[in-house]
Amino acid sequence: MTTSDGEKFAYPKNLNKLHKKLRLAGKSLSRKTKGSNNYQKARLKVARIHAKIKDSRLDYTHKRAYSINRPKIKLLWLRK
Repeated sequence: MTTSDGEKFAYPKNLNKLHKKLRLAGKSLSRKTKGSNNYQKARLKVARIHAKIKDSRLDYTHKRAYSINRPKIKLLWLRK
C-alpha cells in the first residue's frame, strides 16, 4: 500500500496464511458430494475463512488510515 506522498506500508503477514487455508478448504470442498452434510460443513468453513480475510483487510486499512491521520488530528487540537 502506497500513499499519495510515496510512503509505503507492508501488507499484513497473516493474509498469506489465510489464503493458504482458503485454498486447502476450497480443495476439500470440491471433493465433497453436493448436498451432503459434509459438503455443508466444508462450505461454512470456506465462508468463515473468507470472512476472516475480509475482516483482516478492513482492520488493516482502518489502522493505516488512523496512523496516517493521527498527527494531523493532534495539530488541529493544538491550533484551537
